[in-house]
Amino acid sequence: QTIVSRNIDPLESVVVSVTSFRTESEAYNVIPERVEIRGTVRTFDAAMRKVAEDRFKTIVTSTVQAFGGTVDLVWKPGYPAMVNAERETDYAAQVAAKIAGPGGVDTNCPAIMGGEDFAYMLQVCPGAYIQVGNGATAEVHHPEYNFNDDAIPFGASYWAELVETRMPAA
Repeated sequence: QTIVSRNIDPLESVVVSVTSFRTESEAYNVIPERVEIRGTVRTFDAAMRKVAEDRFKTIVTSTVQAFGGTVDLVWKPGYPAMVNAERETDYAAQVAAKIAGPGGVDTNCPAIMGGEDFAYMLQVCPGAYIQVGNGATAEVHHPEYNFNDDAIPFGASYWAELVETRMPAA
């Protein structure tokens, strides 16, 4: 919490989450000798990611040392920010409008902090990450997520139309 609230411009989007806390013992009344903590940092900006990493390392190391402990901190940067290319996004939206109609395509949706390996591809080759409307359900990776099978024809038709538009039959 301190990393974001005290070190990041409030207009920047940065999320620091502790997502796993494990000890050698399952006992609730024993102070563990060793603890493994895992988490994730998500942001849209590489510079903000670096600030979060530096502050995280400083806070963890200082806190552990203050209590007389030692730390073996391993930082794995995870997925980079996924940023669509404007031209490719416009093209993807035009193709999607052929399937869903002009009112069925939203290119002004809010940015998403999810980690996605497609972000690596976008760093090398301009492209567009799209989402097929799935209705009012929880997001992917949420325990309440329920895929809407009615979305399958839209998704399949989109990919077929994308290929046919880009590579028309001779």
